[in-house]
Order: sequence, then C-alpha cells, then structure tokens
Amino acid sequence: MELYGAWLENKIDFNGRRRYSSVSIWLPDDRFALEGEKLEREGSRLLAECILRPNAKNGAFDAEITRLMRTELIDSIDSVINDKRSLAGYRGARIAYEGEPASELIQGTHEQAEQVTPESAYKAYRRMLERGHIEIYASGRSDFAETEKILGEAFAGIDRGEICSLCAKPSALKPQPKYVTEKFPMQQAITRMYFKAPDTDDRFANILLGMILGGMTTSRFFENIREKQSLCYYCSSVTRRLSKELLVYSGVEPQNAERTQAAVFAEIEDVCKNGVTEEELECAKLEVIDGIPAVYDTVGGIANWYMGQLHDEEYITPEEYIEKIRAVTAERVQAVCKMYTLDTVFTLSGEEAGE
Repeated sequence: MELYGAWLENKIDFNGRRRYSSVSIWLPDDRFALEGEKLEREGSRLLAECILRPNAKNGAFDAEITRLMRTELIDSIDSVINDKRSLAGYRGARIAYEGEPASELIQGTHEQAEQVTPESAYKAYRRMLERGHIEIYASGRSDFAETEKILGEAFAGIDRGEICSLCAKPSALKPQPKYVTEKFPMQQAITRMYFKAPDTDDRFANILLGMILGGMTTSRFFENIREKQSLCYYCSSVTRRLSKELLVYSGVEPQNAERTQAAVFAEIEDVCKNGVTEEELECAKLEVIDGIPAVYDTVGGIANWYMGQLHDEEYITPEEYIEKIRAVTAERVQAVCKMYTLDTVFTLSGEEAGE
C-alpha cells in the first residue's frame, strides 16, 4: 500500500467457456528502488503468500470476512439485475447457452451466494489450487528467473490431482431457433440475437465480419438500421471465436423490435449473397489494427495480450496478429458469414405504447 505504482488485484471471468480466477501484482522495476530493494523478489513472495497463505484456520476462512464477502457478492449480483443491458445479457445467455457454464452469471445466483460458508468457500479454494489449470504470466524488463524460482517453490508444495481440461468447446447449436420475449418494467426494449457456427475456424475473417456488420460507426447496422431506417438507438455485433458465435444486440422501442430483427437478417443475408466491398473490408482492418500497438503501452497490456491466447494452439505477437488481419480477403469474410445459423432471439421488453 505504501509503494508507489504497486497494487494487487483479483478477478473472476469467463475465458474459453470456463470460469477463471486471476491474482495479479504490479510493481516498479528493481532499478527504480531508492534503497536498492529487490522489488521483484518481494512482490513475488507477497503474491505467493496471498495465494497460498490465506486468512484461514482448520479448513475454514474467517467467519466475519466471509460474511462481508458474501454480502459484497450478493450486491454484485443485484447490480447485474438492476442494469437493464446486463440483465438482458444474463437472461439471453440462459436461453442461448442452456446447459453450458455461460448460461449462468459469473457471480452465481442469490441462492448460491447465500449458501456460502467459511468451510465451503475454503473447500472451493483448495479445489482450485489442487485441480485448476494454473498459468503464470510475467511481463517487464526482467528475465523473471527469480520470480519463476519463488513461485515454482511455492506451488511445489501443493498436492496436485486430476487437472481440469482447457478444451474450449463451441456453443451447441439448437435444432431450431428459439424466440423468447420477457416483459420487464422499462420504457424500451433490448434484443439479443445469437448466431452460431460450430464449424468455423477462420478467426481473423470472423473478427472483420463482426466489425463490418456492427462493430464500428461505419458498420452496416449503424448506417442502414440506425441511421437510415431509425429503427433503434444502437445496433452492434461482435464475434466470439472460442464459442464460435456472432452476437447482435440492439436497443429499440418495443414496437420496432421485430422490424429491427428483420433488418439484421437482411444485412446478414446480403453479405452471404453479395459479399462485402473492399472499402468495407479496408475500414474494418484499419479499425482493428489501429488499436493493436496500444498493447505495448503497459506491462499489464502485454500480459493480458498473451493471457487472452491461453486456449490457442500457439501464441502470436501483436505484429503477427496485424499481418493475419491484413491478409483476410473479402471472399473469406463472405464464406464465414455463410456458416452462421440463427440459434436464439431474446428480447427484454417494456410495454408497447397503448398496452
């Protein structure tokens, strides 16, 4: 807490259709220590201590801390429910990913949170240490030999059993599309359309497809659906390479929800039939490439870049990524678009005028 530019962080998230927990430490390089302190050594020891020596006794965490954390967890679940976009994402995911881990909130449910005890939390923590796939990333000027030694020795004392698989499975495609509308006390409506392509493997063409359809201010959805037809407040899209899906999400007036969905279909069908223009392709490439050099702005950015490739067959550098984006052709974008099939349409809607 007293060291400028140093902090510890823990977070949970989804990566490759699996939940993961990360603990990270940032600190200045040893050469900036005023008294010659070994900051990397102390930081690595502190990180190992935080992970492996928690405040626990006799197979249980501290009861009061567990109570406070349980309350904080419930509050975070409530924050999702109280935010309309987050709520639409959660309820849409329950339908689109039924039976898959992504169908649940990362934080879990109220009922699950309320059942957490000091003992059950500690048991889950030990299960993560003993069965979880553990990756250690380090970035900066150091060769990190000392970090590797300290953390290697720390983790060597854990009795590791059957390690969970990192296999990233695509989301299952339903035999027939499912349409669900749920009413909620709100003025507008939020629509989420899930298209899946379990057999697609052209990562970089998929990225550009998502940009061309609805990932930038010159996208088809923005210009044709929002601006020209005035059907929605926003209409965007993103492709998710590990789950192999195209997600389209929009905010609309309830009476315009179906018209917006039809307009989305029309744009996707046009790409399938007629392809994309070279101008569209070049704009999408520039949009993606322009942000890549920022990876090098921070050591955290570099670490996150490679952490994001955990499920890939090989790691690629930002420069290699840029070259692969540049190599994508309009024909490849059209080909991947043809592979997508509608899986789920979910609408969280307020009441239409006059109801």
